[in-house]
Amino acid sequence: MKTVKILFAFNFIFFFAYAAPIKNTVVSNYNPKEISFDQSELAKKWLIKSVENFFKQEFPDMSKITTKSYNEYKTDAMNIDMGTDGSLTMEQFNKKWKKKYDVKYVGADGFLISAQDWGKVTVSKCDLLSSKDKTYVFQVIIKDVTYKGTYKRTIKVIESGKSFLIDDVKELN
Repeated sequence: MKTVKILFAFNFIFFFAYAAPIKNTVVSNYNPKEISFDQSELAKKWLIKSVENFFKQEFPDMSKITTKSYNEYKTDAMNIDMGTDGSLTMEQFNKKWKKKYDVKYVGADGFLISAQDWGKVTVSKCDLLSSKDKTYVFQVIIKDVTYKGTYKRTIKVIESGKSFLIDDVKELN
């Protein structure tokens, strides 16, 4: 009889121990800086891939990876004093764009690199300089391995929908 009481006591303890509701304690490691960091990492990966893929195309189209405003700005810059319909003089260009972009760094030769011909183009450096309000600024070195060109750029990338777009490229050399 004593053994039955002991077994009954053990069953009673186990039953109520397992039947008791389990408290779900979720440890949250939410840190807004980490979320922002993750987005900047995504922006960085997108930028590297977009630049390298741009130069792999036979007929690259910068409008696919730039904002509409930057595309118009850069197109205007590449057509300064061309004497074609819609081309601007340097004075007209500066007046039109100086409020939105730092016009002294526009570069009028091409998009991302100043060469008209290129070989294998890679991004050898892409460091985040700043991040604010879904805007990321990167210090970038683009290299043309084939023609031995090195191009230092500061590139501003903004979030656009589920992806990113280039909104400014400062050509530093």
